[in-house]
Amino acid sequence: MKSITAVLLVGTVLAGCAGNGELVKRAESPLRGDVGTVISPAVPPEKNFADLTIRASLKTHLAGAFPMGEDSHGTANYQLLVNMDGQPLKFSGNCVTEDTSFLSNRNPEAGLGTRCRFNSHVRLKAGSHRIIVALPYDHLALEREITLEDRTDNTLEVTPTYYPDRRQNGPGKGGSASFKEGISGLELSLNGKIIQVE
Repeated sequence: MKSITAVLLVGTVLAGCAGNGELVKRAESPLRGDVGTVISPAVPPEKNFADLTIRASLKTHLAGAFPMGEDSHGTANYQLLVNMDGQPLKFSGNCVTEDTSFLSNRNPEAGLGTRCRFNSHVRLKAGSHRIIVALPYDHLALEREITLEDRTDNTLEVTPTYYPDRRQNGPGKGGSASFKEGISGLELSLNGKIIQVE
């Protein structure tokens, strides 16, 4: 594998605010269909192209935990949306029941819930691309610009953050987070480097 150089320029995180809904809508709106192609990673990219593996592992409540209204959490309908330069690509995850009750209650993913893993490979032209990564059912999205060098194999890791656990807050409880409260935001790392927001 060739050495990888990729630059991720800082964008604006819009998790949990009014503008976030608009960013999710933008992510869902197809403006182009020729930016990226979902591929099998067995064949290295040709000249002027680069590969991007998109990975995410997150935990949600069990399917059917909230019977009122439409809720795709914990089901095959729960999707990760990645919009690249106006081309939306929706990925379904592999979702399985996971019981990690043995973990400390300070671990945000401790307890009985659904683990959803996403792993997809996209080939696109080398150079700069504006991407929006979204969890539409959680009304979360963030936008970044990435630059991928010619004939490189890159990994974009999407990591969730969770809301504070209301049961663990209060004097002496440390304000732990829990997946049971929902996903509050997303963090991105490119090729192992966490991207900080300035």
